[in-house]
Amino acid sequence: MIGEDAMPLLLVATKRASVSMTGNGHTAPAQAPSPLRDGMWELYCETERLLRQLGLRFDYAKAGDPRATVRALANAAIMDPVPLLSSGDVLAWYQDITNIAQRVHTAVNPAKPRIAFGACPNCGSVVWGAPDDEYGECAGCGNRVNRRAVTDRLLAKLVVSEVKGTSKQLSAECAKAGIRLPAGTIRSWVKRGTLSYDSDGKLSLSELVPLLRRRANASQR
Repeated sequence: MIGEDAMPLLLVATKRASVSMTGNGHTAPAQAPSPLRDGMWELYCETERLLRQLGLRFDYAKAGDPRATVRALANAAIMDPVPLLSSGDVLAWYQDITNIAQRVHTAVNPAKPRIAFGACPNCGSVVWGAPDDEYGECAGCGNRVNRRAVTDRLLAKLVVSEVKGTSKQLSAECAKAGIRLPAGTIRSWVKRGTLSYDSDGKLSLSELVPLLRRRANASQR
């Protein structure tokens, strides 16, 4: 893991790449090569120091070569693991290596942001999940909840609502119900003729429901 993630970490640390959460989750090209991202650079240096100490401790040939990359240092230990595995302090090394490997992996593969799907049908707490996940986790009871079930339950409340208002006000009402609907999206529906103002110049919250259902179905295809 360290060998695979070391180069992406170095590129991000030197601002020759930016962390990306698309594709393989590693890096995407960036514009500026400097200055350094201090935290990432320090993590890369810490990783290299640990592997050089490991190499010197067990006489790996690459350890004394200043040109040796982190990947090369990691591979040297993998190719000749017997000295490490048979040493008396192997558990301490294992803890240090796995700890830094996880830190590096997390740095170049950040977790996707989580959003609120809505209220849990079991306990009423908020159900959270990644934007493209089908299931979320309830913060209260810990159950896995299908986001469609949560959405349907929320929409059932909205369809009987008599609330009317501006696009901004309806966006705020949807937010209270646990549905993220930007005011700009509501205005775009008005411009396309799929939503209309009443005689008082207001929009009806209940009329948003079929549009929200259509949007939810489209996102799941």
